[in-house]
Amino acid sequence: MTISDVKVQVFTDFDGTLSLDDTGLILIDDHRSMGPERRRAIEHDILDGRITYKAGLQAMWDSVHISWDEAWSEYLDHCKIDPGFPAFNDYCIEHNFPVTIISSGLKPLLDRIMTNFLGEKAKAIDIVSNNGEVHGREWKIIYRDESEYGNDKSRTLTKAREAAEPGTIFVFCGDGVSDISAARHADVLFARKDRDLETYCVRENIPFIPFDTFKEIQDVVEKLVNKKAVIEKDPKTGLSKVIDV
Repeated sequence: MTISDVKVQVFTDFDGTLSLDDTGLILIDDHRSMGPERRRAIEHDILDGRITYKAGLQAMWDSVHISWDEAWSEYLDHCKIDPGFPAFNDYCIEHNFPVTIISSGLKPLLDRIMTNFLGEKAKAIDIVSNNGEVHGREWKIIYRDESEYGNDKSRTLTKAREAAEPGTIFVFCGDGVSDISAARHADVLFARKDRDLETYCVRENIPFIPFDTFKEIQDVVEKLVNKKAVIEKDPKTGLSKVIDV
């Protein structure tokens, strides 16, 4: 293990960020569920503030009518990981940088898929997510908290920062509307290109780094660890960005 005097904690969304497939949306978009057109309309309502994220998510999961076995055989066992994530995770293990998944998805799905992705290494990654149950063809989401998100990702970052050593760099990686609550709480925010989180950050003037693969995320983290880049915080907004040195 390599011990660095630069401390980093990594937090990442799961669906559409770490996993290239959105494990919830592929079930919600199925012909037995609401389908992509209605789902996308709900997402626009969330982004524009007409409904809460939690209300939209509830409507989506209420529409799923697929059995547990069908979900895995038809979709979930075929999910793919971001090709750069395994190497980045190994880098974090080597440097003792904890990696945490924060997800609006259902923990039984994430646990099994992460084991599919990483085998025994998945056990070292903490998963903070909603829970869920499946009864026949009915799916029930069990929210982690009472917030408008169901799982307010900013709470996990805030709690971790309170316990972290001063100067620890907090990295967050995301792609969609469920990541909005965490966007202002990271020192380094990565937003997957051409997704809703990027749109939101541009609209709200939140500094972020667009990415296509976790290899790009690792490159930036390595620069920070090797002190070839630093975090600069805006004293007016409190938002941070990465500056090369």
